[in-house]
Amino acid sequence: MDFDEATIKFNQIFQPGLIEETLAVVSENKRFVYYTSADTAMKVLRNQELWFRNVTVMNDYSEVSYGLGLIRSVFSGPEGARFRTAVEDIYPGTIEKAEELIAGWEHDWKLETYIACVSVHNPEEDRQGRLSMWRAYGDTALVVNNTPMMAITDLLAVFSIPVLYLSEHDLSVYLSKITDAILINRTYLNGLGQETLVAYIHQMLFRFAIATKHPGFGEEKEWRLFYRPTERLSPGMTEETVVLGGIPQKIFKLRLSDDPENGLHGADIPSLLDRIIVGPTQFPYVSYKAFVDILAEMGVEDATAKVVLSDIPLRTR
Repeated sequence: MDFDEATIKFNQIFQPGLIEETLAVVSENKRFVYYTSADTAMKVLRNQELWFRNVTVMNDYSEVSYGLGLIRSVFSGPEGARFRTAVEDIYPGTIEKAEELIAGWEHDWKLETYIACVSVHNPEEDRQGRLSMWRAYGDTALVVNNTPMMAITDLLAVFSIPVLYLSEHDLSVYLSKITDAILINRTYLNGLGQETLVAYIHQMLFRFAIATKHPGFGEEKEWRLFYRPTERLSPGMTEETVVLGGIPQKIFKLRLSDDPENGLHGADIPSLLDRIIVGPTQFPYVSYKAFVDILAEMGVEDATAKVVLSDIPLRTR
């Protein structure tokens, strides 16, 4: 997994820790898991597609608004002032330009961002899953390999990023690291020009907005796949209007296939799927058999070994 020099430098300054976290996924061969209902899991497999939903209808009602609120609080405080001073020392007027740009996009970030959420899967959860996720998200877990999310390409216009779990204090500490890096790299940033510096600040704040959650959600270990159709259309997405939970809404469907020409690598079900964990449910064997059958129909080798029953004794209604 190789990053170009400009990407490395940007992340070192404006997104500290991101490259290290991404490389750890690859070097440790970490897997991801998608907790959902049996019905949704079956649709993902049968239709070979992943749905991206608008952030305004996700389980955490504070999606995006939480991150934007943190930005306002922290950037209006002393650490925000230190950040602004460091930036203005490179190019006066940069903060004003960045604020104008962000003001034009903030509403769009909140209303036109579509996401799918997965979690880092722990090896010790292979036989049981994660209790808190069963309670929150459903009775089926699709454990998948990391190849599609780790491919470095923008051809698909779908991106993945680990969620930051930050309080106001945490963001202040994180911003302090960024400001320190700006001060150290002042000459380098000056050489890029003001417009690039404005774009970097915009990208930094975008991540804070769409991928920051309350620390109370930290055990989810979420990575967020996001799609922004108002910025750029994806060749791998199809749009549809559906009714979910009684709410009419637009969704985007990502075709799960191996399509390197469009930036999708190893995303076909046989390559992607590591295992299915059937969580606490009233009829575990029936669910187990149904998933084994559909995997066999799809040509997944050793389907019976790919489906396991969680041994967590959680009572279901």
